[in-house]
Amino acid sequence: MRNANSVSRWGILYVVSIILMVSILILPDFVFAQTTGKIIGRVMDADRNEYLPGANVFLEGTSYGAATDREGEFTIFRVAPGTYTLKVTYIGYEEYAGEITVPSEGGVVGHDVALKVSYLQADDIVVLGLREGQAKALNQQKTASNLKNVVAQEQMQRFPDLNTAEVLQRIPAVSITRDQGEGRYVLIRGTEARLNAVSINGERIASPENEERYVGLDVISTNQVASIEVTKSLTPDMDADAIGGSVNMITKSAFDFDRRKLFLSAGAGYGELRGEPLYQGDLSYSDRFGGRDEWGFTINGNFYDSNRGSDNNEMEWGSVDDTSGTEIPWALENLELRDYVVERFRFGFNGNLEYRPNDNNRYFINGMYNQRDDEERRQLLGIEPDGDGFVSKTENLGGTIVRELKDRLERQVIYNVTAGGKNDFENWGMDYTVAYSYAKEDKPDEIDPVFEMNENADLQFTLGDPDIPQYRITNLESGYEMNAANFVLDEYSYEHNLATHTNIMGALNLKIPYSFAGFPAELKFGGKYYQISKKRDNEVWEYGWEGDDDVLMSQLSAGETKGEHLGGDYKQFGPLVDSQKSRDFFWANKDGLLEGELDYEATYGERYDVDESITGLYAMTTHSVSDWLFLLGLRYEMERYDFNAYELIYNEDGDYDSHSPISGSGDENHILPNLQIRYSLTPRTNLRLAFTSTLARPNYYDHVPYFIVFREDEEIVAGNPSLEATTAYNYDVFGEHYFQGLGILSGGFFYKSLDKIIYKQQIEQSGGSYDGYEKTQPINGKAGWLYGIEINWNQQFTFLPGFWNGFGMYANYTWTKSEAEYADGRISTLPGQAANVANLALVYEKYGFLGRISMNYHGNFIEEVGEDDANNIIYDDHIQWDFSASQQVLTGLRIYAEVININNAPLRYYIGETNRPITREFYSWWGHFGLKYEL
Repeated sequence: MRNANSVSRWGILYVVSIILMVSILILPDFVFAQTTGKIIGRVMDADRNEYLPGANVFLEGTSYGAATDREGEFTIFRVAPGTYTLKVTYIGYEEYAGEITVPSEGGVVGHDVALKVSYLQADDIVVLGLREGQAKALNQQKTASNLKNVVAQEQMQRFPDLNTAEVLQRIPAVSITRDQGEGRYVLIRGTEARLNAVSINGERIASPENEERYVGLDVISTNQVASIEVTKSLTPDMDADAIGGSVNMITKSAFDFDRRKLFLSAGAGYGELRGEPLYQGDLSYSDRFGGRDEWGFTINGNFYDSNRGSDNNEMEWGSVDDTSGTEIPWALENLELRDYVVERFRFGFNGNLEYRPNDNNRYFINGMYNQRDDEERRQLLGIEPDGDGFVSKTENLGGTIVRELKDRLERQVIYNVTAGGKNDFENWGMDYTVAYSYAKEDKPDEIDPVFEMNENADLQFTLGDPDIPQYRITNLESGYEMNAANFVLDEYSYEHNLATHTNIMGALNLKIPYSFAGFPAELKFGGKYYQISKKRDNEVWEYGWEGDDDVLMSQLSAGETKGEHLGGDYKQFGPLVDSQKSRDFFWANKDGLLEGELDYEATYGERYDVDESITGLYAMTTHSVSDWLFLLGLRYEMERYDFNAYELIYNEDGDYDSHSPISGSGDENHILPNLQIRYSLTPRTNLRLAFTSTLARPNYYDHVPYFIVFREDEEIVAGNPSLEATTAYNYDVFGEHYFQGLGILSGGFFYKSLDKIIYKQQIEQSGGSYDGYEKTQPINGKAGWLYGIEINWNQQFTFLPGFWNGFGMYANYTWTKSEAEYADGRISTLPGQAANVANLALVYEKYGFLGRISMNYHGNFIEEVGEDDANNIIYDDHIQWDFSASQQVLTGLRIYAEVININNAPLRYYIGETNRPITREFYSWWGHFGLKYEL
């Protein structure tokens, strides 16, 4: 398709060439390997016996060293015989120095280290555990070979964030989109969600979304992870499908600690808008067993029951002609008032079993299950002006008033099982993994009645404030639309939709430490294979009433009404449809007096399935030269896909004509170079440079060859099997300084050069059977670029005296700018790129008290590219204030309280310009309180 065989051969050849070249260079090193030794050990907290990951361990006066892994273990290979001073540095801890001797015959030398805390005074010991989590995260960032942010579980507890998306919004250069007030999708460094990756323990997870590749992280609770890494400069051993960055959630392990661990949390809450209770609970337990504690297991469970909702109004704006034929630009074409009652029940559990017979061998199997049930009952009052009835921009004759109930359960499920091992031999090591991940989004038996008012309405609009357009019916008595008896059943919509996604993966990595020009280095190479299946199966019916007598809304109402809407912006919302009565009526009359017709567009037009295989091969080498670390490598990815969809034809009268299956296949290959440099200016100051190459594949539904023709309107809606992945070259210049008293000051510049951006385009079809039709289709645009500046300051003021050293500050700011060239020559910004993203939190941690008030902000960005800039859909800026606090009352026991969205921040979209809002949604505030216990 794109000379794939040639590209495949060259890609494999490049990777193999790197392995052979480095192997030749290190061959002499193997010949003399028996004259060197290996130093192993573990670094721990001297008081709490907690393992310390990310510690910098090195032999003074040499380039030999290592960083500890998540269990605090380190290995320094190929050390010449002799006596050395082994040093260990760790932010927030006193430096360690000790003598160590490698005997003349080589061999393995063990040396464990216990470090003393330096960032706390004696009366601060009650907050030691939480600050220790921050220290672990900072040290892992500091010693990483690439640019990343790490959030430990202890840090997650400081903010009132219950799902992993909300945790990520606090990280520099990360913003999120929200659904019903909860964080959902992650955007990194001004890139849309499609351009970012999500994995668990380094392996990609399946997505329950019905069209997309990316994953909504509101499904996964913070309790299920030990830490989260956001990688901003990928290394060759990582999946390349992440232009903005990669989110990796690391699950808990019994080997993270040297003892049994128990964590319990139970709480309740309140949502102010609906006045309903909220409930939550978490459990985590890990232990080790066996004669030498070589076995370990961990179990986690959580649930969250949220009875909240939102008040919403939505508008449609467009150009219309008035009754005299004069164009009215951007008239109000539709106004909807929406009342959401939403119960979200989220629960999850995961387990991990590990076996470590000795320091050189480890094996594991783990699994995770997450489910989010979103039960929504949305009442709607719709004001629909007659398209031919505009007298002026504010007057319309013959409009229609409708009332609807959307009554559905959306169930999202993600689960995965992973098994693997790691083996370290004398002069090399390997690790291997197999994984199965499955996700689904199921909407069973959605039943939505629509009622139409029995009289047409002459409408008068007040548009002084476009956020709250007001209407008045001038030809009927006041309050006519507030009487349920004046609405007649128009139709029922019935849906059962299911989307599934399966990932099967296998990976193997090999590591060979060696010396080059007298300096330590490591060769790493390997591969990964994914077999992926994505499928959506929709069934949608429209039912009309065939009985002799009209069915009135009052017959399916329990008499419940709603008064003020949107905090009084609208004085009355009116009668509500009763969900249970509606369902009982539908099932009693379905396929009887309710006569159904299949909605072919929503059924066959949206059905598809994709089979995809991705193979990744890589080779990389790292070199330590004094205070420098160099990483050089190459990754090659091959993709093959087969897909099935439908061609659907509607005739000149707008009626269904025919449908037929349509298939296709293709392949794509990418060669991805990588170079990263870290320079330790001082023991606590790093400078980083990075050049990386990454990609982002199209969303599944955009890529399949569906083709829908509307002959009456001369329109075509189609997928695009010729879409190619968006690719990017990424450049980073970054500096970071770590405060010994616990904190970081960092900043830098990043630049991304993108090619083949993806967006939807409307063009006029030229030639063929549909010449002159307007065709809407996702396509590859031309080039784009994005650059930005990222600044982060996070510090505990431990240098202050007495009471004041409990204060701290958490602040970060990211500025970005972008430009994209679309296929029609238009220049605009990239979707997902907000010019400004910021976090600010004032912290106090002392005397067992933890408290913070925090602000999160992101600027507006393009959510969806329109046919021109005036029709771009814009996600408006968002600023939200939260508060959280806890107090230790007994050893291991804390009480906590949280208040979220104190300022009632809305969700808001507009089209083209801010004075054309299309969605406004408010949630008010909600909060939680309860107990946390840790042993």
